[in-house]
Amino acid sequence: MPALIAHQLAFQLDTGEWLFQHINISLNDDLTGLIGRNGVGKSVLLSLLLGKLTPTKGSVSCQGQVGHYSQQPSELLGGTQTVADFLGVSDKLAAINAVEQGRCDAQYFDIIADDWEVATRTQQVLVDLGLPDSPDVLCRDLSGGQLALLQLHKLFQSQADTLLLDEPSNHLDARGRQWLFSQLRQFAGKVLIVSHDRALLRHVAGIYHLTSLGMQYYQGNYDDFFSQHTLKENALDRQITQLKSEQKKIERQQQASKEKAQQRKAQGVRLRKSGSQPKILLDAMKNKAEQSQSAAAINQQNQLRRNQQKLSNLQQQQEAIKPRHLHLAEFGEAKKSTVLRLEGYKLPYGSKEPIDLLLMQSERCYLTGGNGCGKSTLLKGIHQQATKPATLNASSPLSSTRMSTHVMTEYLDQHFSLLNSDSTMLDCLMEYCKRLSESDARTLLAGIGFRRGSVYRQVTHLSGGEKMKLAILMVSHLPDQPLLLLDEPDNHLDIDAKLQLARALNQYRGAFILVSHDEDFAGAIQFDRQLSIYVSQ
Repeated sequence: MPALIAHQLAFQLDTGEWLFQHINISLNDDLTGLIGRNGVGKSVLLSLLLGKLTPTKGSVSCQGQVGHYSQQPSELLGGTQTVADFLGVSDKLAAINAVEQGRCDAQYFDIIADDWEVATRTQQVLVDLGLPDSPDVLCRDLSGGQLALLQLHKLFQSQADTLLLDEPSNHLDARGRQWLFSQLRQFAGKVLIVSHDRALLRHVAGIYHLTSLGMQYYQGNYDDFFSQHTLKENALDRQITQLKSEQKKIERQQQASKEKAQQRKAQGVRLRKSGSQPKILLDAMKNKAEQSQSAAAINQQNQLRRNQQKLSNLQQQQEAIKPRHLHLAEFGEAKKSTVLRLEGYKLPYGSKEPIDLLLMQSERCYLTGGNGCGKSTLLKGIHQQATKPATLNASSPLSSTRMSTHVMTEYLDQHFSLLNSDSTMLDCLMEYCKRLSESDARTLLAGIGFRRGSVYRQVTHLSGGEKMKLAILMVSHLPDQPLLLLDEPDNHLDIDAKLQLARALNQYRGAFILVSHDEDFAGAIQFDRQLSIYVSQ
């Protein structure tokens, strides 16, 4: 029996709109991918498979225990749990520490229960995951990648027979990704991976592709899927082109038949006036011509109707799979002025190595480094220097003597903090970009898939990828070309959206610093500089 079966699943939104229908899944492969455009319903589908939501129609059956990793911000970010607490070893570590200090209470030995290797084992976990040396570090002080690795480690060590992983490689650096790939290979059960990470999807044996029209399964990894999907797109384009050509041909035939009928009618009128033909004969000829014309017109109209129906169906399929357009602001010729200067700058957290960087207007910098090295800390420091220079002093770790910014900055973090969850998409964009007209705002939102009334959708109801695309539009359409500080903006974006963002950033005339762990995404962008930060040993 497959580890998981979903039969004819359907889910209807509160608005009455069907998010998806007729979804069938049979989890047979060890590693299976699930991909689809942002907002198409992947996270909802995962919640249905987990039993967190009830399907409007259909059923789900699972064999054994199911484990789940969520892409949503962890509750650990706001808690007081230590790494040891999360791993469930804090009591044992405290008991061993007490025994080592000479305390011989029986309760300590009961807690340890002969697990005297727990400290060594925990230390090895910290090393393997690239976490801080002490298990007493608070989880909330870990970087996004470190926290993801910690949660994934616990999941892989659980008793789960089937794992449902929602974008598990988000935030992971190269080392973390290799660790994840290794764990997936070693896992004895079945895994369904929701992901937009092409490197990760190259490890799966099959891919389910969810679109607004339903679900389709492709055998093989992402490269196999891409090849098959490209063939499908090309065939679709050819069919649409052919149907449009046939439509024009039918319309020309209709026009020719109409003109021919008008000519015959004019000829009949002339014959009646001349009196050269008997009236009964002319009436018979007229009736026969009208019957023939009517039959031809009905036939042509039926042909046109069938053609239009086929064309509409194919265009609907094309709309579901064709790329969308992410438009960043267009500026005039940029002046070659300095926007950022770092001289011997040292981070308050992470790497202790001094950082030097000179960035000019319109230049692009790729900021790289492992999880926990301080990339986000650096971006936040640059943004703080630009927005609150008066609050910094010479002794501050963000001192302006080591950092100077000459333009305004816009920091786009990984948690969409600049978005107002209670606002609509249109209001959010127009309130942030004061000079943007409603018409232009609607055009930009249409580019990312929101037209007409959908622009009034509340931000809180958007998927992670939709929130990120909205945030990118907001920070990139401000006047005066601010320095964009983009902290993993590709996280949560679907594969098409990543390609769109890469193309848009290549055309963007302002300066930006980009952090990303997705080599496929970063490789598509033309950078002027690369700044690498290394974790201090």
